[in-house]
Amino acid sequence: MNVRTKFVCLLLVLAMLPALASAQDDPPDIPAGWDIGIVSEMDTEPTFEIGLDGEVKVKFWIENRNMLSLNLEVEYDLPFDGLANGPDTVEVAGQSNDSFDLTIHGIDVAAFAADQSDLFQVTATVTAYNGIPLTSGGDTKDGEGNVTIPMVVDLTVDLTDATGPQNAGTTSSLEVTVSNEGNAADSVYKVTLSDSCPLLEVTGADELEGVAIEMGANLTQVLNITASASHPSKNCVIEISIQSKGDTDAGRSQTADSDETTIQIVEDRGDQSSGGDDSTNNNDGDDDDDDIISQNWTPVWPGATIVALLFAAFSRREF
Repeated sequence: MNVRTKFVCLLLVLAMLPALASAQDDPPDIPAGWDIGIVSEMDTEPTFEIGLDGEVKVKFWIENRNMLSLNLEVEYDLPFDGLANGPDTVEVAGQSNDSFDLTIHGIDVAAFAADQSDLFQVTATVTAYNGIPLTSGGDTKDGEGNVTIPMVVDLTVDLTDATGPQNAGTTSSLEVTVSNEGNAADSVYKVTLSDSCPLLEVTGADELEGVAIEMGANLTQVLNITASASHPSKNCVIEISIQSKGDTDAGRSQTADSDETTIQIVEDRGDQSSGGDDSTNNNDGDDDDDDIISQNWTPVWPGATIVALLFAAFSRREF
C-alpha cells in the first residue's frame, strides 16, 4: 500500500469517529411490543355470569413480543361494587405470553336486576424493563370484559292460620300468599297441597300456577276448606309447597318454599235440645229423685198394722 492510499484510509477513519462515539452514547431503544386481554372461550366476546354466591373467576393474559422482560403494575375496575382478588404486579419474560387468575367477588346479586351486564377492566402499566425501573411513566394498556347478574329465584309462600274451629259438614276459607323476593319476574310452576285428614278437601291452590309475579310483588289466592259431615273431631294439618318456574327453567327440581297451618274440625253431634231428649233426661231425673225419697223413709214393723186394726175395733165396742 503506498502512502497516498494509507492517507486516504486514515481520513476515512477520522471522519467516522464522531458517528461511532455518538452511537455509543445514545441509550438503547425501549421496546413497546406488548398487549393485554381477557381470556375467553372460542375467541368470543369475554362475558361471564356471576354465580349466585356473588363470585366469578376469570383470566387475563399479557403478551410480551420483545426480547426484554416486562415488569407491570396491575389495577382493576369492577362494576356492581365488586372486589378483586388478583395480582397487583406481574413479570412477563421476553417473547412470551402469560395468563393470570382474577376472582371477582363480594357482589350482592339479589340487589341488581337479573341479566344486567356491565364492563370490567384490567389495567396494566409497565414499570421496568429487564428489572430496571423506569424513571418516567410507562406504557399503559387495558383488557376489558363483561359480567352479568344471574337470576335469583326467591319465591316464598305464606298460609294464614284458621280463626277458629270448623264444624263438620261445613266449608271455610284460608288465604295463601306467594311473594317474589327474587331479582326477576317469576311464577309458580307447580303447587302441592296435602292434609292429615282424609275426610277434608282443600281446593283452589291450582289457581296460583302460571301467574306472573313481578319482582317485589305478591299473589294471593283463597283456599276452600270443606269438611265431610261425617268428619270426627280432630286437628287437621294443611301443608302447601311450591316450585318456581325460574328453578325449573334452570334445571333445578326443588321446592322453593312451603308452609303449613292447623285447623280444628268439630264433629257434628246432632241437635241436643229436642223434646224427646229432654223427656228422657227428665224421667231419668225423676227416677233419681224417687230413689232418693224412698231412701229417706224409716222402715216400718209389719205387725204394727194388725195392732192398729185391733185397737180400732175395741174402741168401737166401748162406744
